[in-house]
Amino acid sequence: MAALMTLKPKFLLILSLFQLSLGLGWIFGYLLIPPTVFFYEQAAVRALQKEYHTVRTEGLNSESDIVLQPYEFFNKGQTAPLPVVSLHRESALNSFPTYPPNPMDYTVLFRHLYEQGARNVYAIAPMAWEEEPDNIVKSAVGYELDRFRHKALGRQMSESSRRASLPSGWKHLAIPPGNIIGKTDQFPRADRLVGEEPQITTEAGTLGTVVENSDLFSASQESGKSFPLFVRWGEDIIPTLPLVAALNALDLDPEDVRLIPGDTLLLGNSRSIPLDEYGRIPLAENSGPTLLDTQEVIVPVMSGLRPPDMSAVRKLLSSADAVIVSEPFTPSEAPDAQALLTAKTIRSIMGALAPAPAMLIPVAPAWVQWVIVLDVLLLATWALRFRKRGRWLLWAFCILSAPVLAWYLFSVHGVWFPVMTPVTGVLCVALAGSLIPWFSPPSHEAEEDDGEDPPPSALPENGNGAGSVLPPDNLYQEPNEVPIPHHPKKQSDS
Repeated sequence: MAALMTLKPKFLLILSLFQLSLGLGWIFGYLLIPPTVFFYEQAAVRALQKEYHTVRTEGLNSESDIVLQPYEFFNKGQTAPLPVVSLHRESALNSFPTYPPNPMDYTVLFRHLYEQGARNVYAIAPMAWEEEPDNIVKSAVGYELDRFRHKALGRQMSESSRRASLPSGWKHLAIPPGNIIGKTDQFPRADRLVGEEPQITTEAGTLGTVVENSDLFSASQESGKSFPLFVRWGEDIIPTLPLVAALNALDLDPEDVRLIPGDTLLLGNSRSIPLDEYGRIPLAENSGPTLLDTQEVIVPVMSGLRPPDMSAVRKLLSSADAVIVSEPFTPSEAPDAQALLTAKTIRSIMGALAPAPAMLIPVAPAWVQWVIVLDVLLLATWALRFRKRGRWLLWAFCILSAPVLAWYLFSVHGVWFPVMTPVTGVLCVALAGSLIPWFSPPSHEAEEDDGEDPPPSALPENGNGAGSVLPPDNLYQEPNEVPIPHHPKKQSDS
C-alpha cells in the first residue's frame, strides 16, 4: 500500500486510461459484431464462389460460429426423365376407339401405368364427359387413380367479378403467411374454377393451373420461364400443380415452402431456386420431357401372343419423379403445350440448387483474443510518452495491425476475430491523449535540462549567496582576517 501511494499521479492516470479503454473496447467491439461478421461473410463468399454456384449467409450460431450455406446444382442439374403421356387426338385414336377417351379408357391407362412402376401421376385433363358415367364407372376410374402414392387433377382457374372463397379441400395447400417475405401482388389472381367438376369418385386433390385469361402463360414460354407456381386466391397463396408435384417428390409440405417474391424460392433444406415477382422460375437447360404414346403404355395382349419387351418404358416410368397424363382441353393434333411446360417446370425444380454441407468459421480462442487486444492497447498507451507526430504514427500502426492480424487468422487458421475491439480501444486512448493536457509529454528542452548544473553565466556576479566563490582578490585571505581598506597617501603641502 505504501508503494502504491508513492506512485506518480500521472502513472495512475495512464493506468486508469488503459483499464477504461480495455473495457470500452470490449463493449463497443461486440456492439459492432454485425458489421464485422458481414465483412467476414463477404470474404468467405468470395472465396467459395469458384467452388459453389451460390453461398447464403446464415449469421452466427449459438457457439458464435459464422455459418455459411453453399448451394450447388443437384446432381449437376441432371434429373430423371419425366414422361408425358399426351392424349391428343392422334395419340388417343391409336389406342382407344373414341376421342376424347371415355372413362373406361382412363381406367385401363391408369392401371397399366401403375403396373409398370409409376407411383406419382398428375392428370391435366377435364375428366368430364357429355354423358355423365354411372357410379360403377366413376368408382372404377377413381380406384385405379387412388392406387398411386401421389396424384392430383389439374383444373383451369380464372378471376371473376364474383369472388368465391377457397374450396375447403384446398385449405391445407395454402402457404403459411409467415413463410412469405415481401409482396405477392404480382402473383396472378384466381377465384373461380373453369369447367365442370371431375366426374369420378376419387381421393385425388384438384389443383389449379392459371391459363385462362392470363398473359403469363404465353409470355413465359417466350422468356424461358415457367408459368406461375403460385396463385392468389383471396388472402391465400396456393401452389399450382408443378410445384405440388415437386413437393411430393421431395417429401415436403407447403409448410416447408419459403418464398421471397422477386428473389428466391426455398423448398425446405432441399432446393433454392430464383423466383421472379410473378412467381415464375427459370427453366433449366435440357429440361424437356419424354413423350410417350399411349401404345407404348397400353400393350394389346392377344391370345397366344407374348407382349413386346417393355423394359425401357418400365424403367422410365418407375424412375420418374412424376408422370403427366394430359388431354388437351380443345381438340389438338399435338401434345398440349401446358403439359409440356408443366413437365419442364417440375424437372427444373428437381434439378435446381441443392444445399451442400454447411461451412463454419469458428471464433478465435479466448486467449488469442486477449493477447491481441492487450498487446495492441499496451502499445497504444506507450505512445503517450511521445510527442504529437510520434503518437499518431504509433496509433495508426496499432489500428492497422488489428485488421492485419484478423486477416491472418482468417486466411491461415480459418477463424474470425472481433477486430473492432482493439480498434475502438486504441481510439479511446487516442481521444483521451488528444483532449487531456496531463497526457502531454514534456518539451524537448526541459528533458535536456533535467539533472545538469546551471551554466556559469547564471551565477551571481557579486559572489554572494550559497555556492558562490570569493572574488579573485580574496583567494588567499585568511578565514578570520578582515580586509583593511587601502587608501592612497595624501601628499602634504610643503
